[in-house]
Amino acid sequence: MKQLQPLSIVAPGFFGLNTQESGVTLSSNWAQLVDNVVIDKYGRLGARKGWQMMTVDGDTELSGEPIRFMLEHINADNTSTVLSGGNSKLFKDGEYNNAFTEITPALYTITDNDWRGATLYDHAMLVQSGHEPIVYTESASPAAQTMTDYTGSVQNYGSNYPTDVIAAYGRFWAHNGETVFWSTDIADTAFPCFCGGTSGTLNISSVLPNNVDEIEALAVHNDFLIIFCKRNIVIYSGASNPIGSSFGLHDIITGVGCVARNSVQSTGNDLIFLSDTGIRSLGRLLTEKSLPMRDLTKNVRDEFVREMNNEITSYGSLDHVVSAYSEVNAFYLISFPSINIVYVLDMRQALEDGSARCTKWSNYPAYSFLRLRDRTLLIGKPDGIGRYNTYQDNGESYRIKYFSHYLDFGSSTTTKILKQMKVAVLGGSGQQFSLKIGVDYGSDYSSYPFVIDSGTVYEFGVAEYGLAEYAGGIIIDNIKSSVGNSGNIVQIGFEADVNGSELSVQAIDCFVKTGRIS
Repeated sequence: MKQLQPLSIVAPGFFGLNTQESGVTLSSNWAQLVDNVVIDKYGRLGARKGWQMMTVDGDTELSGEPIRFMLEHINADNTSTVLSGGNSKLFKDGEYNNAFTEITPALYTITDNDWRGATLYDHAMLVQSGHEPIVYTESASPAAQTMTDYTGSVQNYGSNYPTDVIAAYGRFWAHNGETVFWSTDIADTAFPCFCGGTSGTLNISSVLPNNVDEIEALAVHNDFLIIFCKRNIVIYSGASNPIGSSFGLHDIITGVGCVARNSVQSTGNDLIFLSDTGIRSLGRLLTEKSLPMRDLTKNVRDEFVREMNNEITSYGSLDHVVSAYSEVNAFYLISFPSINIVYVLDMRQALEDGSARCTKWSNYPAYSFLRLRDRTLLIGKPDGIGRYNTYQDNGESYRIKYFSHYLDFGSSTTTKILKQMKVAVLGGSGQQFSLKIGVDYGSDYSSYPFVIDSGTVYEFGVAEYGLAEYAGGIIIDNIKSSVGNSGNIVQIGFEADVNGSELSVQAIDCFVKTGRIS
């Protein structure tokens, strides 16, 4: 009797999505499709966490509109306040089961919700295209005032208001698409005025190729001021003292820029951002200064760019794109909120080609993100602010999916008769889990449903798959099933409902008999 031939996929999806290639020569660790999953700290494909609504009166204040802006403002007494914006209003206190408190200045008209904010020395500054900047301080009355009302001065930017602001080196930095402005520093009695004192301006047109580009975002890194334009990146050194002799042009990176202001995130030792061809790493750009450059979304590039274009089609621009970096979860999130798609880049360790391991969350509304200083991750939702937490979406279950690339078991000329499948599942006690099998590139999949064991708790893990990291209290279920179907090429996967319990998959074993085509 012919022996069954095994195919073992240990840590399925470990490399993340690869939608650029689809050949059977790809490693079985790549995934062709994943949804609502992350790659956990042990390299296993597992369910993302759900979200829990934190605010209590969002339906009244927001009337179905989402929170599109959030900022954690640090007060002088080291307490914090979450400032937020939505439904053409500004709020504070919108977290941890608090009610929203509106802080929109009197006689101030808000026509959009694309705010950017920064906090420094008991002051928060909020800016948005076409809107006079707002200064928020807990000690002032009212707490939120226009820049003119707060400082009593005419600012260097005039009526061409800033669209982006950051806080660094004891001052605020802003731009209006053409010019960079920095405020007086915190030692100046006029702080945070963009006029007089130690304030200043920087026009970069003379250093740009062809003298033309649009500033999209600002960042600082290692005493550098990073000016992200749409097609170029301009870097100034000595940014800690912009009125000193050491402040000057350091480098210009041409041919690549940032196309979404809210995509720029610092990971501590690097800056990552959205270019017109995907997510890029500034650290790599500074090292190489020439093509090829580190493209973190290289393995999903065409699909990723297509989703960018879908966002532009839906909204008209990339102004609503938002992102976050979470140290605790070691991922970078970027959301296209007009189409409810979130891409997840695992930042623990790069793949051999320098790219990041990518997964995707579909039908996931995320209109803003905020990582608090206690590492909590908040998500702007319709009618309120959610917290990335638990394994339910505001009390409801959600579905995760995984499908491998096409597998030929080492030979595409033999027929595979599928006999048995085995899956090592961790967590998911009592939840629905379905194995999926497809053959010969067909769209019809055989499905084998199970309910994950809710009674067997292993105290020391399962040595067969190296699960010793899981201690007592984690359900480990080895699902086994006799299966059918046959073909030359095999695709395997699973779908599962997540409803209150973490769930990840350590390994999938497929056993087949083979025979040559006559």
